[in-house]
Amino acid sequence: MPINYVVRKKVDKSNNQTKELYYATTKALQKQPVDSAQIADELAERSSLQNGDALSALTQLSDIIASHLREGRTVSINGLGNFYPTISSEGVEKPEDCTANKVWIARICFKSSPNFLKKVKATHFVSMQLGYGWSAQSGKKKKNNNKSDVPESE
Repeated sequence: MPINYVVRKKVDKSNNQTKELYYATTKALQKQPVDSAQIADELAERSSLQNGDALSALTQLSDIIASHLREGRTVSINGLGNFYPTISSEGVEKPEDCTANKVWIARICFKSSPNFLKKVKATHFVSMQLGYGWSAQSGKKKKNNNKSDVPESE
């Protein structure tokens, strides 16, 4: 399946100049997310695990990762990448005023492993506006003849 995208205009105000540039984005056209049940089904097909065992392992995995992230640790999963917490705080005037009650987890970041990134980069893209696709593997542009992938309007 390709990644569908649309092109949006954004204002670039760098170098003391204002320019309107166009960028690809997927925001307006997200596909349905893959849920734990589907991941468990696929894990069961590819391994010796039963579906319920795979689903249980996924559930436990999220709890285990969360536990380590709460300790401020990076969680590294071979073949996938690293999860790590970032923090933020209220702005204060003096360093000693930045107490623990003013600090929070801002987000959980993910840095993919090089091999995982390589697998994901081998992606096919299709313009929802033009109906043209491009394959990262072949480097070739081709017309998308599947009209069901291209909406009538945005």
